[in-house]
Amino acid sequence: MTGSEHRKWWVLGSLWALYASFGLVAGSLAPLLSHIRVELNMSHAAMGAALGAWPFVYLAVSAIAGKLLDRYGLRVGLAAGSILIGASGLLRALAQSGSSLWLAVAVFGLGGPFISVGAPKLVTEWFSADERGLAVGLYSTASSLGAITALVIADPLRVVTGDWRWVMVIFGTVSLTSGLLWVVVSSLNRVDQKPELPNEQYDGLWRDQTVRRILFLAFTIFFVGHALNGWMPEMLRTGPWSARGAAWLTAGGITVGVIGSLIIPGRVNPHKRPQFLTMMFIAMGISVWALTVSSQTLHLFAIAVIGIVRVSSVPMAMLLLMSSRAVPDARMGVAGGLFFTAGELGGVSGPWVIGIARQNSADFGSSVAVLSLVAAVSAFACWRFWRSGFLDHA
Repeated sequence: MTGSEHRKWWVLGSLWALYASFGLVAGSLAPLLSHIRVELNMSHAAMGAALGAWPFVYLAVSAIAGKLLDRYGLRVGLAAGSILIGASGLLRALAQSGSSLWLAVAVFGLGGPFISVGAPKLVTEWFSADERGLAVGLYSTASSLGAITALVIADPLRVVTGDWRWVMVIFGTVSLTSGLLWVVVSSLNRVDQKPELPNEQYDGLWRDQTVRRILFLAFTIFFVGHALNGWMPEMLRTGPWSARGAAWLTAGGITVGVIGSLIIPGRVNPHKRPQFLTMMFIAMGISVWALTVSSQTLHLFAIAVIGIVRVSSVPMAMLLLMSSRAVPDARMGVAGGLFFTAGELGGVSGPWVIGIARQNSADFGSSVAVLSLVAAVSAFACWRFWRSGFLDHA
């Protein structure tokens, strides 16, 4: 392996650490939901709003973050993102009410776009087209593994430290440390030594039919993903699982999804990705309904399928965006910004809608119906994209 080959994998590794801390802080509330909600005297709907706070800010910042990354480069942008994510974790520890928790979570939305938009931009700049499937699959596992870590260790850390607030401090500190690692690695490997400024014709991206269809798909993917991110442990806890068991089961499902993400994005033929996504969303819709039954064995299979779809669908959709001729490498920052803006519209809606549905029903039955419907819409959309040959020009 040449020196340049070593450098790009070191850079990808430091990006992986940033994205892992992203997932750690993003997933910090879910395993502690009941403790936080009771202490801060929040309703289910209010907690749903707090869970959706960072996607709410994220969708407003994503396009701007993409432009800034294209213009000023990855080194500064990714470092700023890690600082803001770490600050969000620390501010959560200081929350004294539902509104202050909402604001603390919202700060994550200022930093998160720089990481998630910067990641695909880094891949397009440092990796060839043949390597991108593997690179995207690898960095996509980081956020999921961070979320798994949060699910597994958050409650034990709460028991050891005596307070959920110390858990937030620890997670926020991890993000700041990963940012320091990125600064060191990006400086040594000359990231953005000669940043390439793109032609600022951003409107053309939005006018492209392929891009618009991918943005719609991003909305539906994030709707389901963020809703399950926040509410799945609580959904399982109201069934045959204990709070600890629900957290571990959710983490296990994401672990299976991580394994799938390492295999699926890099191995599926680019022109077969819509068909593959169609099948994935059909399986997701069926598996979500399986959560309403009392069989723990059936839950194990359902959670595994849900984990694979949740973790693999975003990199698959991002690869569709990268393969579009409307998105040259120099404009990947703004294209990624549009992708995550559309996605976080769904990310905001998902936890909030599920919180309202739970608030107005005796159980999560209506919430599951909503999630299954959105999965079905996603499957239909992918099927339509495939039948219309929307990747023929890619």
